[in-house]
Amino acid sequence: MRAWVWLLPVAVLTACGGADHGGAPASAPTSAPVGLPAQAEGTVDPLAITSFTCRQNAKGRWKVSGTLTNSGKQPRHYRVTAFIGRRTGPARTVDLPRVAPGAEVEFTVRPVVAAPDGPCRLQALQLH
Repeated sequence: MRAWVWLLPVAVLTACGGADHGGAPASAPTSAPVGLPAQAEGTVDPLAITSFTCRQNAKGRWKVSGTLTNSGKQPRHYRVTAFIGRRTGPARTVDLPRVAPGAEVEFTVRPVVAAPDGPCRLQALQLH
């Protein structure tokens, strides 16, 4: 029994080790980045996404589309982020610059899938 107790912490420590991949995930600022969502200065706007669909096709690929509405009195820049699975981790974003007051803008995202069964989550960030 002593051998088992001694081996268990070694096994746990071995399982906790990880590789350092170094650096942030590569992404172009104007495209839809893959990996962790880029940190941006902004405010979450829970009412900006006024409609959306998030569906998985027969081949298991996800597609997210929807409409974002600027309910403010000034033009606003938005970033929509789509998560499939977890709230943190792999995601895709789409930037919607200079959405006019009262305007509705359609968006489509092919998200990275962290969990094949979902759930699908969206977030609209009003960029500052």
